[in-house]
Amino acid sequence: MDRPGGTALDVRKVVGAGPAIQRRSVIPLKMLVPTASEINVHDSLDERVACDHFLGKDLEQAGAMFRENALYYQEDLMWMGPVAFRFYVPAFIQYIDSVDSQGDADAINCFHGLIRFWLDHYHREVVPVLGSLAAACRYVLNHYDKFEVPSVYGNLREEFEHLLSALREPAAG
Repeated sequence: MDRPGGTALDVRKVVGAGPAIQRRSVIPLKMLVPTASEINVHDSLDERVACDHFLGKDLEQAGAMFRENALYYQEDLMWMGPVAFRFYVPAFIQYIDSVDSQGDADAINCFHGLIRFWLDHYHREVVPVLGSLAAACRYVLNHYDKFEVPSVYGNLREEFEHLLSALREPAAG
């Protein structure tokens, strides 16, 4: 499992996602901490920023970043490469599933946009984590009041229902 620049990591022991999500999601036993080239695939400014923030971080460290400022760091998940996205999205899901996200409507609004983006543009790349993403969407729907979503977000609950349906659909093309 080791490769140059990567560190083997037993994800199930580190992710620490709440029991509601752990029971319904499939997280691979071992994953490698992404390398710079897996975070920064096209050398865009956004990828370079994501690399500055996440390079060398394990899931525990990434989880601490999301607890510190989920709104700020979640944007990096949109622009990093797919290997890095699949590695780090469980840390954001862990935050959503935690007591730390109480009242954080911004986090679930951003999570919705993030997953919608990956499904629309890189569906095949997220297939390995569809179960985890669907479990997170179900968690949001089942605990919607926890996030105290203001009306400015419209009907975000309905948007999550649509997203959950989209996660069940095969990739087009």
